[in-house]
Amino acid sequence: MKHLYTILLLLILHSVCIPVKTISANDNQLITEIKVYNNDSTFRYLYLYDTQGNKVIESKYFQQDSIWIRKSLSEWLYSGNSCIGQRERIWKDDKWLISYTIDYEYNNGNVTSELHSINKDGIFINLKKIEFQFNINTLTSKKEYVWLNDMWTISIQTDFKYLQSGLTDSIKTTVFSTSIANQQLLSTFTYTLKDKLKSQLFQEKSGVEWVNSSFVNWYYLPDSTSIASMCNKKWIADTSTWENTQRVDYQYNDNLNLSVETYLRWGSMSWKNDIRYDYQYDNHNSLIKKTLSQPIYNDWRGIISINYSNFTRNSANIIKSMYEFWGGKTGELTTSYIPYSFNNETSIIKGRSMQISYIPEVDSTMYDQLVKNLIHLIPVYPNPSEGIFYINTQDYEIKSWSISGLNGQILKKQKLSFKSGVIDITDFPKGIYILQVITQNEQLIQKLIKK
Repeated sequence: MKHLYTILLLLILHSVCIPVKTISANDNQLITEIKVYNNDSTFRYLYLYDTQGNKVIESKYFQQDSIWIRKSLSEWLYSGNSCIGQRERIWKDDKWLISYTIDYEYNNGNVTSELHSINKDGIFINLKKIEFQFNINTLTSKKEYVWLNDMWTISIQTDFKYLQSGLTDSIKTTVFSTSIANQQLLSTFTYTLKDKLKSQLFQEKSGVEWVNSSFVNWYYLPDSTSIASMCNKKWIADTSTWENTQRVDYQYNDNLNLSVETYLRWGSMSWKNDIRYDYQYDNHNSLIKKTLSQPIYNDWRGIISINYSNFTRNSANIIKSMYEFWGGKTGELTTSYIPYSFNNETSIIKGRSMQISYIPEVDSTMYDQLVKNLIHLIPVYPNPSEGIFYINTQDYEIKSWSISGLNGQILKKQKLSFKSGVIDITDFPKGIYILQVITQNEQLIQKLIKK
């Protein structure tokens, strides 16, 4: 033990330089922090990624008297690039308690099952199970079970059929009650000669027959994959006819970016304006404003707008939800559902404004091999950190770990009953600490810098 501390103190004193690697996704920086402001509440989300750009930790906090209070933590476990587990934790009694788990199994790269469990008073109880069946790499069936009376009972089954082209022909969903099918739904698709989605028919089984429920048609701009409009209809059984319910019209600018999205509802034998979204872009085709309007005094009037600014590359760092003239005091912040890009995927969050940081995630796993072998370092990142560190559990079978001060006094220790790479010293004062990790085969160490 004394030898380990001597090695680490020498490492600290001589400031060994460790090579680092910056993670990026498609040349875009990954989100590492989101702050959401809503009325008098402020929330903070922090994200960590592995060397492949996979999200491994999302930690959530709320602000109280200028102090960030832990709320929840999600962890994703990987084997290669396949997610094999997810752990949801809540902060309780000064420690992270696992509240929910999802475990995944794969075959030939396809996920074959999900097992969901919930923690009740320290006992993990089966909640639901989902099984997937594939024909080569094509999903053909999905079955969902619930844990009932100490056994798995089927609740929903979804079957998929495909055309020779590979496009989806139909999706049939069966809903069970105590293992007996009591509802069946069918969705059937048609396509244009150029394989663009043309229609979707929804039906429900009544006795031995399929009864129409609703219908959707898509229309496209000439010689384009851009949708010009979408029309929804419902089936009127008494007259055996289709009746319009809603229509959405789309307009595009010269750069083929969506510029206007208009929703209409059917009433009194004609289409009536409902709501409209207007989109504005800058010279780089980045969305800078999305405005919600409603028809007032026979004209479209702006109610609320989402404003995007302070861009990093093509991603906004600051997003605000504000009143337009007809919604309230113009320019005043108001709560709404804010759409934003999360690492090239669209997400929605509720708030008045949000601030996003795209600081490149620094990965400390790229150690110089000679130094790593000599002093038995275990890769930990990010390091320095504000309190949460991560170990890639794909590479190490960790039995336990402990954290000590430079004087050797153990300050925190933990045995791993669940595979997890999360190390949380948020409550520790700023400074340098010693992490000692016990694996199946060896003891490893690392210095942790709490900033």
